Order: sequence, then structure tokens, then C-alpha cells
Amino acid sequence: MELDLLQKTELWITGIELHGANLNEIAAVTARVLGLPAEAVMVVDVRDRVVVLDIMRRTVMAEQIVGREKELLSALNRVPGVRATSSTAVHAQGILGLIAADPEQREELLERSTRLAQQVRAGVARRGVVFASGREVQEGLIEDTNSPYLISLFEQHGYRMRFGGILPDDLHLITGRLRSAVADGYGLVITTGGVGAEDKDWMVESISRLDPAAATPWILHFHAGKGRHLKDGVRIAVGQVELTTLVALPGPHDEVRLAAPVLLEALEAGWGKEILAGALARVLREKWRRAMVHEHHSGR
Repeated sequence: MELDLLQKTELWITGIELHGANLNEIAAVTARVLGLPAEAVMVVDVRDRVVVLDIMRRTVMAEQIVGREKELLSALNRVPGVRATSSTAVHAQGILGLIAADPEQREELLERSTRLAQQVRAGVARRGVVFASGREVQEGLIEDTNSPYLISLFEQHGYRMRFGGILPDDLHLITGRLRSAVADGYGLVITTGGVGAEDKDWMVESISRLDPAAATPWILHFHAGKGRHLKDGVRIAVGQVELTTLVALPGPHDEVRLAAPVLLEALEAGWGKEILAGALARVLREKWRRAMVHEHHSGR
């Protein structure tokens, strides 16, 4: 069973005595006991009778950590310059804390941790936040109809939603706000607006900073440099960061209303970001295709 560490990645070994010990060897031995690559474990702090290690992985297998405390301390005790005493213990927050579990209860704890992980994932998945964006919304020039609509719609389908505020037209500030939403444990982050072709539109770029492999399909293509268009067109974005799905939708309310049911269906079905982004792009492209066909016929 793969367990998400939820950013709680430090192991504290307390009551341990060091006399000229090699910190790299301590990290390497810890990695071997936990079945991790050597580069995945690093000593990040040493204090009086305390060693702090960082597990540089987002996830671990439950079998790698549950009930491994005695095995780890025994292995460390064989490292030159390291002495584990009767008071030596391993501490950690979150999932890593299972390392100190009783080995005799290992199987039971593995089952329990699996259930716990499933409950955590389910709970996080149903927590959502919606952000509006743009100076015109910030200054009250236009009404934000998207956020109330999305919050209401998703709450009707069992989500716990809140309004996250209005994002400014600034790449760094947007990225910081979205990163904070991920850290706050929201499983769904939706933004509206800021996906256009102008120099104030940074939503897709922000999500791509958090997830370099984000799916960012085109909705419309333009010629960059024509009029106010500094980019090649309009894109949406779907990214995945840890347990959080980030979705950047356009600003027009009719497009949000078209996309939202597709988003709901995709989340319920567990679609991946590529499939989800493709489905959202198709329904939005079709809207623009119909509009252009209508405009062409009206011009005759």
C-alpha cells in the first residue's frame, strides 16, 4: 500500500550518542532499512543526542515503515561512532510515525493504515476552494458570478467548498496562493479567468510551475503580437500536485457553466489530468466552433 507522507517527512532519532560518526553512513543505513535509494534519505540536523533525517519522497510503501524502529536502531548501532541506548527512540509526525509501531502488530497496523490512507484521500478529495481572478473583479468593475455558482454546484454533490478570494494578475503571487491551497489540504482547486492571451493572464503558467507536467490544451489559437494578444491563444490547465487537482477554467460565465458538469463527472470517475483536460477542452472548443459558424452565416 502506497502512503502519501503529506509533507511530513522528518524522522527524529532521540537519545542517540554520536562520537565521530559519519552522517552520510547514518543516512545510508536508514535508507537500506527502509528500502529506499541512498539519495532519498539525508541527515538535516544534529543536536545534543538528536539526529533528524529527511525522507525525500512524497510517498512510501506502508511495508517500508510500519514497525521498523527496532530494526533501524539495531542497524544504526552497528555504524562506527553511533550508540543506541535503552532511551533511544524514533519519532515522526503523520504517516512516518508508524515506524515506531509494535512489530507484532505489524499486519493489523498495515491494514489499519491502508484504511486510514483511503479515508484521508477521500476526505481531501472532497475539500475544494474556488478562486476568482483579475483586476476587473478586484475593483468591482464586474460581478464574480463564477465562484458562487461553482461552490453551490459542487456542494450539491457532496463537496465542502469555500471561496479563496481574488487572485491578482501576477504570476508569482498566483503561484504562491495556489501552492498555499495545496499545503492547506484542498483536494480540488478551481480558478476562473486568467487563461487568455494577454500579458495579464498567468493562470496556466502558475499551475505549470506547480506541476511541470500539467495538461494545458488549447481552446483558441491566435497570432501572437496581434492586437492585445501576446500569446498564441487561450488554454486551460489541469495539474496534479500530491493529492490536489488544480483546474484553470476560463472567465466567461457561460464557459464555466459548460465546463463544470464535465469536471464533476471526471472527478467522480477518477479521470487522469490528461483525459480531464481533453474533455474540458472539447466542450469549450465546441462552444467557440458554434459561435464562429453562427457568425459566418449571420454575415452572409
